[in-house]
Amino acid sequence: MPRSAFAAAFKKQVGTAPLQYLIEWRMSLARDALRRGTRSITELAAATGYESDSAFSNAFRRVVGSSPRRFRDTAHRTAACG
Repeated sequence: MPRSAFAAAFKKQVGTAPLQYLIEWRMSLARDALRRGTRSITELAAATGYESDSAFSNAFRRVVGSSPRRFRDTAHRTAACG
């Protein structure tokens, strides 16, 4: 199946383009890991397929709206209060 045909079929079935789906899935994994606080940003970047902290941080910021560090700090403060 040609790549363009796959992308069109995937988008029709899932509702989003394959690359966007992959990015959102990676960021979902990253958010979960940041809430648990078990990995450093560097480890998390590598585990989610990014070659550098900065590429991961930029992608995270685009999808989530805050930096990974700020997200983790906010999640830990919220957990401590609640």
